[in-house]
Amino acid sequence: MRRCYKSLALIFLLVAALSFSGCGNIRLKTFKDPDETGADIKENEDSDTDSEDINTLAEKNDSDETGSDNGAQDDKPTPTAIQPLNNIELLIYTVNSNSELDPVTALVPADTKITPQLIVETVVDSMADRSLVIGIESVTTKDDAVIISFFKDQPPLTNVGAGLEIAILDALAQSITENLDEYNKIIYRVEGGPYASGHIELGLDEVYFED
Repeated sequence: MRRCYKSLALIFLLVAALSFSGCGNIRLKTFKDPDETGADIKENEDSDTDSEDINTLAEKNDSDETGSDNGAQDDKPTPTAIQPLNNIELLIYTVNSNSELDPVTALVPADTKITPQLIVETVVDSMADRSLVIGIESVTTKDDAVIISFFKDQPPLTNVGAGLEIAILDALAQSITENLDEYNKIIYRVEGGPYASGHIELGLDEVYFED
């Protein structure tokens, strides 16, 4: 009987010892799977990297916008001052509705060389403004003479009266001789041949006007 009590006591002590030992080894703590912990760390690192990338992109955009603005300013053309054209006055003659000569002032660029060709063209343009179209074939010079050749099917050879024809020839002659001292003779021709109209006939080298 005593032996039985000893056995029970021994079992009771053993159970008590095991119970206390088990309680001592129990630790209450939050546990995360290592894989999940690594994923969280990686996610945090990615988040930091994304933040850095966003900041870098924002700085780049600011830089690009600033550079774009500067580029736009650099590309903007520098305004240049518009200088007035320097012109000189050229006194020429035209014909009015009464077949009379009218002196007019034409403006030509100051750096333009005044030649018989230029004067004839200026007179013709002035007459064209008054609806009188003159047919000039050529303008040449020989010594102190200017030779003007007309087309035979245009004024002053056709569609004009005697008074208007003479006015046209006088306007050309006086415009040339009054602007160019080196030329004082005017010879008229028709397509390279002698000048002949229904009102005036001239020899091939006959001088029409001499100053």
